[in-house]
Amino acid sequence: MNLIRSALVITSVLALSPSAQAQKAKDTVRIAQAQTVGSLDAYMDPRPEVYFLSDAVFDTLIVYDAKRKGFAPLLAKSWKRVDDRTLEFELRDDVTWHDGRKFTADDVVYTINWLLDPQTNVRFKNYYSWIAKAEKLSDTGLRITAARPTPFDLAMLASPNVLPIFPRHVHEALKDKLEFGRAPIGTGPYRVVGLDLNKGLSLTKRDAYPQANDAKYAGQVRNINVVPLLDTGTRGAAMLVGDIDLMRDIPIDMAENLASSPNIATTVTAPIGSSYLLIDAAGRSGRKELQDARVRRAIMMAVNSPELTKMIVGKAAPDLARPEAMCNRAQLGCDYATPLPPFDLAGARKLLTEAGYPNGFDVEITAPSAHSGRLGEILSGRLREIGVRAKVDTLTFAAYRDKQAKGRIELLVNGWGGGGVADVQATLDFFFSPGPTDYFGVPRLSELAKASAAEMDDAKRRAIVREIFDTVTGIAYMAPITAQPALWVHSKDITLSGDTTFAAWGAMAYQIGWK
Repeated sequence: MNLIRSALVITSVLALSPSAQAQKAKDTVRIAQAQTVGSLDAYMDPRPEVYFLSDAVFDTLIVYDAKRKGFAPLLAKSWKRVDDRTLEFELRDDVTWHDGRKFTADDVVYTINWLLDPQTNVRFKNYYSWIAKAEKLSDTGLRITAARPTPFDLAMLASPNVLPIFPRHVHEALKDKLEFGRAPIGTGPYRVVGLDLNKGLSLTKRDAYPQANDAKYAGQVRNINVVPLLDTGTRGAAMLVGDIDLMRDIPIDMAENLASSPNIATTVTAPIGSSYLLIDAAGRSGRKELQDARVRRAIMMAVNSPELTKMIVGKAAPDLARPEAMCNRAQLGCDYATPLPPFDLAGARKLLTEAGYPNGFDVEITAPSAHSGRLGEILSGRLREIGVRAKVDTLTFAAYRDKQAKGRIELLVNGWGGGGVADVQATLDFFFSPGPTDYFGVPRLSELAKASAAEMDDAKRRAIVREIFDTVTGIAYMAPITAQPALWVHSKDITLSGDTTFAAWGAMAYQIGWK
């Protein structure tokens, strides 16, 4: 469906929202999303589209300030490390829930104990395995005890993807906890005034948000209305005729076409994530060629990162740098020293010849999303130039996980957002724990990842992590192939402010403002 034809049908879709005719004068931003959102409970529905909105509604105890590379107060006004396993917090006494009830330590203790309960079933349950218990010391006093020395404890507590605090007086009473996300009550800078799976979401700015700081601030616009427009052409047409103010997840050619309009602009944000290439070094797939480090390095040398980045953001960010490792220096604990193989097709062909494959071989690239599939197609073109005949298998996420568990991945192109955590450990646990993600076949890497999770000395921990990523680069097992930027298309009146380093969807809703 082209933009003009789509413009003819959007009126009936957007009429579902009472804000369809909103203007800047009404202080309302209208956002189109490609996915429906029927809940803002990030525990039960952990998707980037949900994180984008839920962090405007809920708060964490503390927040990570990426610019200062340190933690800042939020619901907690101060804290101290008693020992390697114990943290104590003094909470703010001036915070209220959106329904007017006072926030206290009871809410934090309840949220953590609910997550620790064996009967609680959430997707990322392992995020909380480090916590032994949470105790109330007073209405504003709190103690969290770890099961073992945990260097990443503050980072986990600061992540909006990991530990948003829920109101005990509302959540505990619900027999079906799924109901909470459909009518959520938080302490964040925005409160929910309407949420419907098909019609969308309406947020209104709180008049008072005393916990605001430079790392997480009060809302900048009065109202945010989100409408699901699943068709790409319909979203583009809605932007073209001025019925929405902000969107992302459209092809670069459409974005550039829209940006030629005098009232439309693009913004690129660059969170810590990357798209990466993983090669079956362990030989689980039976592709013997890939067990030769020279072959893997040759494949890595066929990666032309600027070419891949252009596919995502076009002319909007031509100098966006490729990450140098599968951890970002903005994360605590991250370190590496060995450079990635350079783009060098002639050198790659030479390595293949040395390895005994002058005529190349056949290989399959697995891609768990349409976006990864497009990157895979571009990469396959470069691989053909060195004699490696790659076909792309684009799968659903469920089919990819099944293929992964059965050991059938040869090459994988996928995305990783660092777990949305300001510490490297989520990445180490995901990629280097024993299990279905192990395509490296080097037990030492699993041992080092486990050691990193217990090392409280920062310098020693960085040395461990440096050995992990330098080993990975040295054996040409896995490498970032491009940054994972977010391309936003928006009214020229819109601005996205603040640091987006750890924003899972490329920004947070409370960062939207007017120029």
